[in-house]
Amino acid sequence: MRWGRRAAAILLGLALLGCEDEPDVAPLTPADYASQFAQREQPLDARGGQTLYVPIYSNILAAEGARPTEMAATLAIRNTDIEHEIFITRVDYYDTAGKLIESYLDGIYGLGPMASAFILINVSDQRGGLGANFLVTWRSETAVSDPVVEAIMVGASGTKGFSFTSQARVTEQFGG
Repeated sequence: MRWGRRAAAILLGLALLGCEDEPDVAPLTPADYASQFAQREQPLDARGGQTLYVPIYSNILAAEGARPTEMAATLAIRNTDIEHEIFITRVDYYDTAGKLIESYLDGIYGLGPMASAFILINVSDQRGGLGANFLVTWRSETAVSDPVVEAIMVGASGTKGFSFTSQARVTEQFGG
């Protein structure tokens, strides 16, 4: 019987440990996202680059009159050049009405060869609405291959999950 009581006490202790609340995880701030890049202190002698428009769907409508389905969105910025750094000078998030919600960078930030960075819009962040978007500006000091900039949206409705991507579109071209 002594073994049974010890086993019960151990199991009860383990069960109580498992009942602890998960710690709250604070959402990432613009400074957290900027830390993915190397901040550049000297002026940029930019020869090329682009401003890109990226549609974001923080929620979508599945049927007329239906409640929007909330989604998480990840903006991915990937430097595809194998030899040269690119510089990100702007990552701004806008809502459906075109109002600036958040600026994620303040300065010039380098993204190394073949490096990637991301910004997450949590499923609970519905500030952007149905027509949210990002503007991303990148520059380079030499000829480079264009980066891949896209958004990945993930959501669920009932027991069904879904995901899709949206590609960036060039709105402004710098240099040759």
